[in-house]
Amino acid sequence: MTFRARDTLGCMDDDAARPDPQAARPDAREARPDPREPPPDPRGALPDGGSWASAAGVPEAPWQLATRPATRAPLTRDAIVDAALRVLDAEGVDGLSMRRVGEELGTGAASIYWHVKNKEQLLQLVFERVTAAAELPPPDPAHWQDQLRALSIWMRKTLNSHRDLPRISMGRIPSGPTIALMSEWLFTLLTPVGIPDEVIAYLGDLFGLYVGAFTFEESLGSSSFTGPDLTAEQFLGMMRDYLLSLPEDRFPHTRRTVDLMLDYDPDGRYAFGIDLMIRGLETYATRKDPLNGSLPGTEPASLAAQAMG
Repeated sequence: MTFRARDTLGCMDDDAARPDPQAARPDAREARPDPREPPPDPRGALPDGGSWASAAGVPEAPWQLATRPATRAPLTRDAIVDAALRVLDAEGVDGLSMRRVGEELGTGAASIYWHVKNKEQLLQLVFERVTAAAELPPPDPAHWQDQLRALSIWMRKTLNSHRDLPRISMGRIPSGPTIALMSEWLFTLLTPVGIPDEVIAYLGDLFGLYVGAFTFEESLGSSSFTGPDLTAEQFLGMMRDYLLSLPEDRFPHTRRTVDLMLDYDPDGRYAFGIDLMIRGLETYATRKDPLNGSLPGTEPASLAAQAMG
């Protein structure tokens, strides 16, 4: 009895320690994989739950990044003129077209026509833009000759600042605020020295014609009179030899001044033309000192005395 009791107790202890095979066996329905779920990644998972096979969160190589197109600026008349100046500098006036300006802006010619009527208006706008950059000093009638010379230097520099601009200027005048500002400046400068209004009005046109023609000739280069195969020095040397070969008894002055006639000094020739106009203007001035009086002999008392004499 005692042995059986101990045996019974030992058997009970062994059964308690042995796991229940029914409890340890998983449910067959739970062990079967669900066909709707993706199979587990055999390569394992990252600590944050992501997969090693996923590129999510990995920065892309710099050379593979897509270039974002630049945001197109609103199309305006100013933007069109800016683009036209770029095309003009690169390809000249013959290469400037509405289509080419549209390409420069990344749009079509049809978009340009919404803002500019045609190429002629575009050229006028280009001319206006460049000439509007003038920074005129306060008019000083006491130094009107010097101020006109300074104006002529600025005008020449301005027309030479863009390719073919002198050619565009021929036959054109500023038609916007520039012409009003320029004419008012001229009248304010020259009226106090007694130059008549008609002369001042003509002067603006004459100045523009002279500067435009001179810079246009400059823009052509020496090939315009030498041909493509000769330098300016070679051509002028040929001309000098020819003139010096003429009979001295018939062409004495030509032979004597040949070096002066063929002197290739654009700056000096330009300054001469401006000085010639200024000297001509001086003949119209009735008051040398615009602040303190008139030319000698033009005061009212002197004129009356001459009339009585």
